[in-house]
Amino acid sequence: MSKQDDAPENTLGYTASSAIAYSRFRMYQVDESDLEKAPLFSFPMLEGVMNKAINVGIDEPATQVNFEEFLPGHDISWAMFHDELHYVTSGECEVTYHLAPMMTISGTVIARPGCIYLLPRGAHIKWKVLGDKPFRHLCICIPNPGYPVPLADSVRRAEGGQ
Repeated sequence: MSKQDDAPENTLGYTASSAIAYSRFRMYQVDESDLEKAPLFSFPMLEGVMNKAINVGIDEPATQVNFEEFLPGHDISWAMFHDELHYVTSGECEVTYHLAPMMTISGTVIARPGCIYLLPRGAHIKWKVLGDKPFRHLCICIPNPGYPVPLADSVRRAEGGQ
């Protein structure tokens, strides 16, 4: 490990800048109205595919938690560069996965409210919303990928913001 300017070394030879970044305790009360107020957006590489996402105030070194809404008719195809857990709160979605390293293990499941599923790093995933209701889920990213997702209105109000 290289030393940084005046950073003290510990007994293992690591500098203070390479120390563990500890997360704070955080909690979010799921509030469906947070997503209802969120603006629609599209990822640049998924032109025309609209969805919604808000950060629930859990945005720490260990994890980022977002509340997401995928819309009917807007299928999403994604390659995972980190692990994610999704906990479904409403709607139904067909989730097709192909697992790394060779994408030879594949499957399709139907995710419904109360389901939780793991999207492992390296997997290729496709979501297809079933029916006419949006598919809402808590997206728990491990570690924090730093997605630029706006803070939920309820969290901003609780923290004293407008």
